[in-house]
Amino acid sequence: MSTISRFETPLLRVSRPVSACQRCRGAKVRCDGKLPACTACERAGRKAECSSASDQFAKGKERSYVASLETRVEKLEKQLVQAKARKASMNVSGAQPWPSPGSRVSPRLGSSGAQRREASNVDDLVADFGFLSVNATARDFHGFSKEMSFARLVLSTSSVHDMPKFAKNDLPHEITPLVKHYLENIHALYPILSERKLFQSIDAVYQENGHRALPIDHWTVRLVIATSTASLSRKRGDTSYQDAVRHAAAALEEIETVVHPGSIVGIQAILQLVLYSMLDPHHFNSWYLIGLASRVMVDLGLHQDPPEELRLERSELDMRLRVYECVYALDRSISLVHIRAFSFTDDSTSVLGPRQRVGSPDTSRVFLQNLNPALYLNHLRQIESDAYQKLFQSSRPALEEPWPIISSSIEDMHIFCGELPDQIKSPIKKLLRCEALYSSILILSPPDLDDDLADYGKFLIFEYAIEYAELMSSVGSDAEQFAFYTSHDMSRASFVVKRLLALLLSDFPLFFSSSVSRPLPQAPASSRAPVLQHRTVGEMLSRAYNCLDSCDNTLGYLESRFGYTDPLKEFRRQSSDVRQLLQASYEKWNRSPPATGHDHYTLAGPSMDPRFS
Repeated sequence: MSTISRFETPLLRVSRPVSACQRCRGAKVRCDGKLPACTACERAGRKAECSSASDQFAKGKERSYVASLETRVEKLEKQLVQAKARKASMNVSGAQPWPSPGSRVSPRLGSSGAQRREASNVDDLVADFGFLSVNATARDFHGFSKEMSFARLVLSTSSVHDMPKFAKNDLPHEITPLVKHYLENIHALYPILSERKLFQSIDAVYQENGHRALPIDHWTVRLVIATSTASLSRKRGDTSYQDAVRHAAAALEEIETVVHPGSIVGIQAILQLVLYSMLDPHHFNSWYLIGLASRVMVDLGLHQDPPEELRLERSELDMRLRVYECVYALDRSISLVHIRAFSFTDDSTSVLGPRQRVGSPDTSRVFLQNLNPALYLNHLRQIESDAYQKLFQSSRPALEEPWPIISSSIEDMHIFCGELPDQIKSPIKKLLRCEALYSSILILSPPDLDDDLADYGKFLIFEYAIEYAELMSSVGSDAEQFAFYTSHDMSRASFVVKRLLALLLSDFPLFFSSSVSRPLPQAPASSRAPVLQHRTVGEMLSRAYNCLDSCDNTLGYLESRFGYTDPLKEFRRQSSDVRQLLQASYEKWNRSPPATGHDHYTLAGPSMDPRFS
């Protein structure tokens, strides 16, 4: 696309504020444009020196926002007129258009470097137009900046209940254990932050009573403490939960300054709130938060590889990739839990595959973390996303034969679980396997649970549900096995047990009747799904009964921790009939002599955990 045509069909995107004051521009820090002096200058005690980057405004005098906009529009309009004149001149003479006398672009417009620089200038120019049109319109309405800022929009859409007010929000004296827990169990899966900057923020907040700390430092440290503390809570309302809420409330005092569109820092701030909301669903809705983060991420273009001419530093590229992967993983996870559409499709993204890494290039050696769990989690989300979009979110007619996609996804899940390295901590490895089992059951389940499902698929769901319950039974039993289990695990566990109970109630003879010998259900032709195994009837009756006990314990723990009572009540009500059927069948099987040649019953046994193979 030529330079001139870029004016006619501009690439619209949200840009930075209209202009920073001279001090902020020189220091290369964000300027909020507050009148009559920006926040940064006020904090530095240089309120009188705060002035616009334009020479039109004298130092110490209040800047007119409307006048600034009008001046900027006038300059942009002049540049457009000059560009159109050059285009007309080129059309008449066929010569290469020359830049205006004040332009910094080299006359050698044929060189690729000059073209890229001019293209970048054009993008900035058009982006400024977009920002002016949106921001000027908004500022003209009384009270917009106070009541309708982006930060307040985030809060108004995602808040479930208002955060309580606390008289004191003191920081903990000993933060090292909380930071260590955060890095090992949460940051390892979602490396949203730069470790170096995290420790810098901690130093700034804890030194000199935080007088030198910026709002982003307070936000980061408070939410790291809140998320780490909330993940250590064992019961809603306990001391850890109350401390987490208190620190989260303290972080929200900085939301107006920290949470804003147009920067990676703004996305990181929202993602920190997403992680906390997954542990405190009574105050925040994670689905709305990740939706907002996804929109800002797409707006910044992090879902696309940056053009080579930007020549970003390795640390910048690493952080872009980190933020994109975290948004992707959280969006897929939260959308799957809510059975809703993704915020953006896989087809819209174009990012090179994640690379192996241990920490980031600027990581402190104190808490150097292996970030490979995040890579494996992202790979799992890609498998889930591909299958979910093809099976449930495609606009095309329903697939006549979905089994090739289902079996391929199931096999990918098995390969994924088998390739988890020993270097990944056991609790995180167990968490990843639980999510793979949940996703497999979801993929095997039709949108309408009353739809016909092949016997082979029913057997797979049955065995995966038992394995899921076995893995989840130890959640919360001791601190060593505790990982980043959230309120979403209540939804996952509830879905799994509902699916299991529905199968047992509707197809009980299929699984436990040994009166008739039947061939082992086979996967559909050309399917790559696992091969089923043989188990005795007594063994499977016992496993099913123990599975119900495990589900009861798991839902009981999650109920106590997150305060959801309905899933456990519904499970106990529905499982009572299944328990009676299992008990009657076990007594009948115990009294009956084994049939010659048929003393075993064929049941599924494709395990995703090597311990059960």
